[in-house]
Amino acid sequence: MTRPDLRKALILFSVTFIFTCLAGDMAVAEVDTLAWVEIHYNTVYPGHFGEFGVYLKNEVPIAGFQFIITISNPELFNFHTDSITVEDVMMRIDTCTWQPDTLHDSTCFKDSLVPTPVRNCYLDTVGSLISNFQLIECHGDTADTSKPDCKWIRVFGMAQHDSAIPANPNYRLLFRFGVDAFCIPDSVTDRSCSFYMQPQGNSFLSDPLGQVVPFEYHLGSGGQYMSWYSTPGDANGDSLINVGDITFLINYLFKAGPRSCIPEAADGNASCIPEVGDITTLVNYLFKHGPAPLPGCWYGK
Repeated sequence: MTRPDLRKALILFSVTFIFTCLAGDMAVAEVDTLAWVEIHYNTVYPGHFGEFGVYLKNEVPIAGFQFIITISNPELFNFHTDSITVEDVMMRIDTCTWQPDTLHDSTCFKDSLVPTPVRNCYLDTVGSLISNFQLIECHGDTADTSKPDCKWIRVFGMAQHDSAIPANPNYRLLFRFGVDAFCIPDSVTDRSCSFYMQPQGNSFLSDPLGQVVPFEYHLGSGGQYMSWYSTPGDANGDSLINVGDITFLINYLFKAGPRSCIPEAADGNASCIPEVGDITTLVNYLFKHGPAPLPGCWYGK
C-alpha cells in the first residue's frame, strides 16, 4: 500500500470512528467489554531510561488503535523523546484583535494547519502484535522543545484488513514505550509513578470494519513503578559498586568530568562534600576488605 493510500485509509478509519462515537455513544456504552489493556511496570534508576510494555488481550480482531498515555508524577519522570520534527498540525487560530472588555465572537477562530514542533517519542514494536502494522506513530507534547519534558504521548496504529490482530484470550505485547527518570535526591520520598489512559475517550480500539471495540484499562504488574533510592558508593549511577565508580570520581574531581546524578550516592565517606576521601573509601571497600560506603549527604547544586 502506498503512502497516499494509507492516508486515504486513515481518513476513512478516522471518519468511521468519529461517526460511531457521535451516532452510537449509548450503544457503545451498552456493549460488553471486548478487549483489555495493561501496562506492565518496571523499576527505573535515577538518571536512567526505562522501557515499559503495553499488553492486549482481545475477543475480536483489532485493526487500529489510539492511546493517549499520561504520567502521574511528571515532576520526576518524562516520556522519552527520540527526536523533534516540525510538522503541520491542525490548530485553532485567533483571527480577531483581542479586546479585554469584550467576548470573542466564534468567527474570530479558524482551524488551520500550522507548522509546529512535534516530539517523536520512543516506541519499540520488535516482536509485538503490531510489528506488521502499516502505520504506527508515537508523538508527545508540542510547544517548548527547548526542554526535555514530555508529559504525555499519543500512540496510533493501523493495519490492513488481512493483518489485523487476531482474537486471543491471553495478554500479548502490543508495543513498548520509554520513560526517563530524573536525578532524584534521596530526600524525595515519593518516587512512585503510574500511567493512565481513558477508554472510550481519547483512547480507543477498532476492528477491521472501523467499529469501536470497548476496552478496559488496568494497572498491570503491581500498578506502579518506582525509581530506586541511590546505592551508597554508586557514583556513576549504574546501581553497581565497582571500579567504574572510582574512575568516575577521579574524572569528576581532577578532569572536569560530570558530577554524579545523585551526589549523595558518590559521597561514600558521608562528609557531605565531593573529595578524595570518597575515592579512598571505594578503594578500601573493593580491594582491602574495608567497610562498605555510607549513605552520603546532599551537598547542593
